[in-house]
Amino acid sequence: MDELICALTTHAAPIEFTDTLEDALALVDYHKDKRIIFISSASLGKDIIPKITANHVHVHSFYIFCGQIKHCLDWAMDYLDCLQMFDFEIDLLVRLARDISKDIINQGKMYMMDLQDPTSALRYFESARTLEERANARDTLNHPFHEHLKMLNGEQNKTGLIAQAREMQQQQLANVGATTVC
Repeated sequence: MDELICALTTHAAPIEFTDTLEDALALVDYHKDKRIIFISSASLGKDIIPKITANHVHVHSFYIFCGQIKHCLDWAMDYLDCLQMFDFEIDLLVRLARDISKDIINQGKMYMMDLQDPTSALRYFESARTLEERANARDTLNHPFHEHLKMLNGEQNKTGLIAQAREMQQQQLANVGATTVC
């Protein structure tokens, strides 16, 4: 579990912790210019999610850890569009790693295609690959999820996003080297 948390912190975003509802709301307010993924216990989630969804539209999604999901369904049903619930810590972290990996892949694609910045794209793709590999290593109950890894590494005769970014990076370097100044 610690390895997955470290991978998320290193390859995705910082993780900040609070103890109280007030501290959590203050942290959300403080980071209003950032995209926030909120992870909470069910007891805190029940009280804080209505407040956050009413006032803080920049919170991207909620991950709730609870002892028994069936005991939380009465309040959680109102937030199905942005809420995921888990009763096993590793399942929560694996899903979080995979969801963040998907977002990182999409950002890498934007850097590669729209911004023509293969160096940044490559960093995003390599971070996504690390998250996917760590998630698959910890996901012992389900089948390892390979869709994102196939997209990043390539499959059979298809070149993956990492190789495409490296090739684009090499082409840009070659073009810079071929430019002459008169």
